[in-house]
Amino acid sequence: MSKTKAVTISEEQIAELNAAYPLAEESNRLQLPRLGMLSKDLTETIGSGKSKQIKVIQASGTFYTEKDEGEVDEDGKKVWTKTFIDGEEIEGMITFHRYQLRRYDASLEKFYSTPIYDLPTQTLPLYLDKQIVMRGTQQELQDKYPKLSQKGKKTSDLKKYVILYVLYKGEMYQMNPSVSSGWAFDAYKRKINPSTVITTIGSVEETFGDNTYRKMTFTNKRLINADDEFALVKESQSTLRDVVESDQKYLSTQSAAQIESAKGDAELDEMVKNAKM
Repeated sequence: MSKTKAVTISEEQIAELNAAYPLAEESNRLQLPRLGMLSKDLTETIGSGKSKQIKVIQASGTFYTEKDEGEVDEDGKKVWTKTFIDGEEIEGMITFHRYQLRRYDASLEKFYSTPIYDLPTQTLPLYLDKQIVMRGTQQELQDKYPKLSQKGKKTSDLKKYVILYVLYKGEMYQMNPSVSSGWAFDAYKRKINPSTVITTIGSVEETFGDNTYRKMTFTNKRLINADDEFALVKESQSTLRDVVESDQKYLSTQSAAQIESAKGDAELDEMVKNAKM
């Protein structure tokens, strides 16, 4: 039997297979060590009954880093090592910021959350237990969880958080401030481009109802220098822009696939309807 020469598949055939193949479950995520601040005292309880005492281990307003240094818990699961930083302030270069929507469900004791995103017009999946429960733009998703503030203002229980990328002591960290700290950053960035300066990040005590906590403050210390600091910021921004581009393509592909799936379902429903006529 004679052998025939194999013909390479065409671009159209490749496109057909690409369309039918399952989408990746997630985009290329950037894994960074974390930089954070305690909004409340970190305490431990000593004794019980009348002799019970509450000991403050670390005071609110203390900054810390979290890194993967190979530690595991008693179940063998990886845990990040938390290291507290001396002093009431830190200095760094905020090279970039992004956003994320999150909501805590007290009845489930779990979080709803979106991927980190950049624009309010992006169509986002909302996850619970790694499962997509719905999709929509920032406003569409927030409208699904309406809430009234103490002043009667319409708001949402699906809160918008800012995600900061900070160069601290020459290393890039991800910082996830609270909502109130995010508002403080929003006011700061309206005055100056944070990537052009050294920022002093401190904290201030605030009380809202019965809740007393510390939120971050952001102060411009000085302009970055034109040599090594400028180069570090540019390198950081280049890396993050690549991640943003990757994430936007991934979310766009997911959204397009959802539209095609919906069209396919509608066409199938129409075919079934016509077959019954």
